[in-house]
Amino acid sequence: MESLEERFKNAHLLDREDRINMNRELEVRRPEFLKEFVPRWWWWRRCKVKVLIVTDGGLNFDMGGFGLSEFLTTFNQLEATSWVDYQVTLAHRSSIISSPNPVVVNHISNFKFDTSVTLTDFDQVWLFGIDPGTPISVAENTAIETYMNGGGGLFATGDHGSLGSAMCGNITRVKDMRHWNDFPNSLPDTNEVSMGGRRRNDTNAPRPDNSIANTFDHQSDAYPQSIGVKLFGSSFLPHPLLSIRTSVRPSGIIDIMPDHPHEGECKPETTFTFGGMAIPTQIISASFVNGGNTSGGKDSADPHCFASISVWDGRLANAGRIVIDSTWHHFVNINLNGSGSAQSGLSAADFGVVQKYYMNIATWMSRRRPWICWWRWIIFDLFNNSQLIEASLNNPIQNIKDISLADLNSIGALAEETLGSKINPSFARSFLVDLMYEYNPQLAKQLDIWAPKTDKDKASKKGYYNAWFNMDHILWTSIGAGFIALRDNSKLGTAGATEKDLEKISEVFTKGMDYGFKVAVENLNENFKGMQEALKFKSK
Repeated sequence: MESLEERFKNAHLLDREDRINMNRELEVRRPEFLKEFVPRWWWWRRCKVKVLIVTDGGLNFDMGGFGLSEFLTTFNQLEATSWVDYQVTLAHRSSIISSPNPVVVNHISNFKFDTSVTLTDFDQVWLFGIDPGTPISVAENTAIETYMNGGGGLFATGDHGSLGSAMCGNITRVKDMRHWNDFPNSLPDTNEVSMGGRRRNDTNAPRPDNSIANTFDHQSDAYPQSIGVKLFGSSFLPHPLLSIRTSVRPSGIIDIMPDHPHEGECKPETTFTFGGMAIPTQIISASFVNGGNTSGGKDSADPHCFASISVWDGRLANAGRIVIDSTWHHFVNINLNGSGSAQSGLSAADFGVVQKYYMNIATWMSRRRPWICWWRWIIFDLFNNSQLIEASLNNPIQNIKDISLADLNSIGALAEETLGSKINPSFARSFLVDLMYEYNPQLAKQLDIWAPKTDKDKASKKGYYNAWFNMDHILWTSIGAGFIALRDNSKLGTAGATEKDLEKISEVFTKGMDYGFKVAVENLNENFKGMQEALKFKSK
């Protein structure tokens, strides 16, 4: 078998698919022999994200049915598609089964949140709970709350009934975003988080030759459930957690999940106050129960829908973001690759769609610190590799003051389009809005279609459901000017840029945004005066 170096040197002899696979491997491994063939910034230090994943009870990290080995490949895929190194610590409340995955840097058994690690060292924490027994201690809950309040992101899930309540059921905010052991009605025929009642959350999708899912292992076959996804803004974009490249899914929406005969459920939307700000939770997807499902001898299910993914954007108040899922069956091997069953799991294409959901969670909920580092890389990559300026200007070296607003706008719009095709449309929009948050938080809030609306916000939005003015042009013009500022920088605009120069990219870019914003607003004000005159018109 040829070595990676031999394959690289003979790349012209490989077919296209083999070349693509080789390129992906090179991006992950970055072997020494590649140095002379790539830009030197390929070897600059990547941003680091420290991840902690905790399980308990019968869940673990092996290749068995209730293992998380398939899910763990998410972080390998993230490393291959971003300028980020993921350092993953795996922990179990009792005995851990080790993972050979190279992203894993530590394994911890008998884990305690207050003594086994310093939680504040991590950028994101994932909790997969199955144990319904004795709750974790007050000290452990306090350690988790301190971590979240300091900006750390948290993901938490369990399964039906009280599964997962021991680890997650008393965590501040998390306990109010999902039913851990408190569904309103415990009667079997009305309890949606029961195992066998008619009202259970049975999401098993029927196979093409059947109108119902009548065996338990429908959860392990190649037919995932379809989910309903909430869309935001006039562009009707999904939440960044459920967005995907249109080249993979033409709708740009992650609209499938692994299925299961009895899922848990997220609670209705509520509002948490932190740092003086009232921030509502958001239900971003719903799952559907197919009427008549028996899924292996259970009662025939009544059709209904239920909240399956909930989020809280604590970053708006400098706290951590939270993601809640109805069940860890969306993540474990038996539902992904059929391990432990007679089925073969999701197709490669469908697994790729679901894995993008995992990747989006890891990206969205992470602490702000690595995000800022990654922002620099994204801007640098767009500037160097996307021909934003060459594709928008007849004269690529034209002085910024001579560039028309239309051309600056074109650069910004192309940046969003390019990023949307590389990562996903919702990420692209949120990235541009985040850049505006750094410069003008008030305008950014107007542009942020995902910012949760309080009751006060809703009361003030009487009348037309859409904004009267399209602020996108101000956003794109500002972003376009930011890239021109990079072009004009004596270091960042040349091939001689160094890793130290990268640290200044935000400062340079923001100064450019300031120019673009001011000239755009000046032009808007001139046009607005004419509009005001037109609106004074009275018919004769």
